[in-house]
Amino acid sequence: MDPAPTSPDEHERQRMAELHGDPYLLYRTPDGALQLLSLPGSWEQLNIGRSMAAEISLRWDPEVSTIHAQLERVGDDWALVDDGLSRNGSFINGERMVGRRRLHNGDRLRFGRTPLSFHAPLQAGDRTLIGTEDIADLGG
Repeated sequence: MDPAPTSPDEHERQRMAELHGDPYLLYRTPDGALQLLSLPGSWEQLNIGRSMAAEISLRWDPEVSTIHAQLERVGDDWALVDDGLSRNGSFINGERMVGRRRLHNGDRLRFGRTPLSFHAPLQAGDRTLIGTEDIADLGG
């Protein structure tokens, strides 16, 4: 089920989250209710899984492990961490990932059958440019 807002109320909730500026996640429960989870600066890590103790509890999804993956703050950014705790893996933009990967505004995540989207309204430049000069040429 696509987590994108569809109703005027859902669009307004997302607009308010964008104005607030904290990164946030969007996902839907099986009954179609949009969930918007803000990731405030005071949070360092959260668990994703089927466990009721997980900050993002996807208890309805049989393909999600009890503790499936984690989101971890890295400076001002967030990273998805999947250290192989789940059989079915974690996906970013359709690609299965293992280990840790920095999240970018608009990334589509999937755990089991449940899609989420990551939003970082104030995320500075998404990519680091790679220099084209040979470092040896710089020293003379």
